[in-house]
Amino acid sequence: MYRQLFAAAALVTALPAAAQSISARDRATGEQADPQLVREFGGRYTGPQVALVERVGKRVAVQSGLSNARDDFTITLLDSPVENAFAIPGGYVYVTRQLLALMNSEAELASVLGHEVGHVAARHSAARNRTATIGSVVAGVVGAVVGSGTAGQLAGSVARGGAQLYTLRYGREQEYAADALGVRYITAAGYDPYAAADMLASLDAETGLQAAVAGRGGQQLPSWASTHPNGADRVRRAAQLAEQTGKPLVDPPPEDTAFLRALDGMAYDAKGSGKRIRIRPVRAGDTVDTFARQMAYESLQRERFMTLNALDEGARLAPGRLVKVVTKD
Repeated sequence: MYRQLFAAAALVTALPAAAQSISARDRATGEQADPQLVREFGGRYTGPQVALVERVGKRVAVQSGLSNARDDFTITLLDSPVENAFAIPGGYVYVTRQLLALMNSEAELASVLGHEVGHVAARHSAARNRTATIGSVVAGVVGAVVGSGTAGQLAGSVARGGAQLYTLRYGREQEYAADALGVRYITAAGYDPYAAADMLASLDAETGLQAAVAGRGGQQLPSWASTHPNGADRVRRAAQLAEQTGKPLVDPPPEDTAFLRALDGMAYDAKGSGKRIRIRPVRAGDTVDTFARQMAYESLQRERFMTLNALDEGARLAPGRLVKVVTKD
């Protein structure tokens, strides 16, 4: 769906100089802030997908060049119904289960984690606050999103165990630099560099879907885009970064069946909703509409199914492929 390169002049991105190792100060700051941030985002997820996220995160982190990356990076899957990912000093990287569900390959997961590792390696948070303390780090992970039905339900919901819409606020140039570092890391780790553009395009489609869910036309600000500049420009830049690696574009990419099967049974949407991701094989006669009717929603079933599976309008499902549906226990 999203493997589209945009014609443009060569992209030149100046990468920041990375630290040689994670400092003891940053480790201490992150260690103090981590418990509070985990609580804010609904706690640690405990499903089998945790091992997948940790494995991919470590594989990407060691490409950062930080001498202590393998041991000092802590990769956490959060039990949050909001699409988000962020990092704090000390090598603490977080991704939510809701964002994981939007992914269709291990390479897309690697691209998100690589972006966040890039923020850590470039010490972007430290650059914004050179006297970082636990209070300033937690305060920096701010910014409830307005104009969204989901945001309205989640804002101020810590007492109910919900996930608030928080993430580190970086400048646009820092985000672009983290994109470039992330593409570099995932390429070195053996992943498809074009997966970063695919992931960003999926996030852009999710933005449009949430606008429709909220009954508003046009684009609105989702949890991810609140601090991660998104849209066609960022997708285009990510595609250009991938092209500059010299790796060939494979369109469409091969289906990552192992990754998709690993998502089966993962909780989805709000805690207590009973909704889960289920992986279904396409059989003869199956169509987008037959799967859309299995989605545990009263509205926009087709749109939700297509966004979750990164499908174009008019897509035909070949027998044997795997698709994601959201069911209710």
